[in-house]
Amino acid sequence: MNENKKITIFSNAPVTLRITALWAFSEAFLGGILHGLKVPFAGLFLALIAALCMTIIASATVKKGELIKATLLVLAVKFLLSPHTPLPAYLAVFIQGLVGELLFLNRKMLKPSAFLLSVFCLTYSAFQHLLVLTILFGNEWWKAVDIFLNKITKSFVNGTYQYSYYIIIIYFSCYFLAGIVGGILNLKIIQKIKKGGDPDLFKIWNEQYSIAGGFDSTASKSPKKKRRFLVIIGVLAFMIMVISYLPFFKAGFSKNSITELVLRAIVILIVWNLFLTPLLRKGIKKWFDKYQQKNKSSLQQIVALLPEIRRILQASWKFSDHSNKWIRVKNFISISVLLIAGNEQ
Repeated sequence: MNENKKITIFSNAPVTLRITALWAFSEAFLGGILHGLKVPFAGLFLALIAALCMTIIASATVKKGELIKATLLVLAVKFLLSPHTPLPAYLAVFIQGLVGELLFLNRKMLKPSAFLLSVFCLTYSAFQHLLVLTILFGNEWWKAVDIFLNKITKSFVNGTYQYSYYIIIIYFSCYFLAGIVGGILNLKIIQKIKKGGDPDLFKIWNEQYSIAGGFDSTASKSPKKKRRFLVIIGVLAFMIMVISYLPFFKAGFSKNSITELVLRAIVILIVWNLFLTPLLRKGIKKWFDKYQQKNKSSLQQIVALLPEIRRILQASWKFSDHSNKWIRVKNFISISVLLIAGNEQ
């Protein structure tokens, strides 16, 4: 009786709600699952799922603001189920949702928008990584990379080169190409959904619905420790970080740039972890409490769908069995989205 009730709840839920639940599950748990399965570049696949989910939501409704609404629900569920997620992850989800809302303002341009969104979501991952690296170590990091590589190549290459630019260009190009591939896959999946999905896939799903085992999606919880001296350390570290940008500070380390790079990184990490992160988490917590009060029903619906999302993802991983891990993950995403978007049991 409970099993039938669960199936009914899932199949009767609007496709936008089911897909929002998939997006929320992927943001809260799927990254850890893929890392546990040793899938390389798991972040790329999470970005692709986000783009897919937003495309399906945009194709299922003509209401403006639906993607922002879905994004806020995803952020709320992410905070509820995985509160210790690094703060940049929340920012990434919000930016993806905002860009998705802007791109899909004109529903007549669904395919080009879907393709561009996929490219953006996957390329943004590269931008975020490079930005964090530059903030931590500053421009001196890239200068140090150039000096190091020029020392290696001086014996067989004439002149000096800015290798850091080449590295950044190659890095971005790889993610950009991945975005193009993701955009093509996005369009193919959307086309399949419009045609009614894959009948053979639904037949297999119905025959093998009861599946034992599953992913361990238990969110780790660590107790919060509040100590006043951390605030003092945070303030002092913040002051040191500000001073580190002043000319006389940099001049003091002109002969030892490595010391400057390391000290800068340590100071920024202290400021971020002991001072800024607690303050930002408090702000997110206040927002979440207010949002939860206003959208309690929607959040409950999303959370109620998560166990079934988990079952479908578990089955999809088995259905997508392949010796090549990249192909398997690609098939896994396709099968999961098709089953969740077209599940009318």
